[in-house]
Amino acid sequence: MTERDQRIEVCVIFGGVSGEHEISLLSARSILAALDPRKYHVLQIGITHEGEWLTGEDVLSALSNGTLDGCSVATLLADPSRTGIYRLYPLNGSERLELIRKVDVVFPVLHGTFGEDGTIQGLFELANIAYVGSGVVASAVGMDKGIFKDVMRANGIAVADSRVFTRREINENSARVVEMSEKIASYPLFVKPANLGSSVGVSKCHDREELISGLKEAARFDREF
Repeated sequence: MTERDQRIEVCVIFGGVSGEHEISLLSARSILAALDPRKYHVLQIGITHEGEWLTGEDVLSALSNGTLDGCSVATLLADPSRTGIYRLYPLNGSERLELIRKVDVVFPVLHGTFGEDGTIQGLFELANIAYVGSGVVASAVGMDKGIFKDVMRANGIAVADSRVFTRREINENSARVVEMSEKIASYPLFVKPANLGSSVGVSKCHDREELISGLKEAARFDREF
């Protein structure tokens, strides 16, 4: 067997449609740099802000620079008999699929919604392909901060006091939301989207004015915060 045949085939997926798209690109850069080319044969998949899957020689740079001319449309089928990455290409007025490469494991480097919340993990499960990270249930529970804290409390694990509000509550009764928030603890109070990481939409609020601003900022990224 050649050295290439013996290496583990890894598909690194990054980008995505969440508000943490750019953070994902930074994480992917670190991971790609750390993967030993003597041990791993890497295929890059970049997902655009609009959700299009792209592959190519250096999709990371293409997404970072916004120059996607050299990229091809790619996909992963939810079919356990075809556990590979496919290229979608035009042919005679229609579109065809072509196998790019079989893969041994997928390394999702997607932050936030549709990346850490169990959705893409479900696709990997359907395709019966190994992947890095938590499974569907753990990803979904861990992504939603409100649900995660409820699970912790139900199991006797101490967590910081908090409240979950919806975007609708903020828009329709912000005074009540502020009043309830101020009962949690004294300032400063922290506001963050319930279904994102800790990179965007997070505010440290020292007074009521900053709290209102922080709630509005979080509402840009999630319907719960």
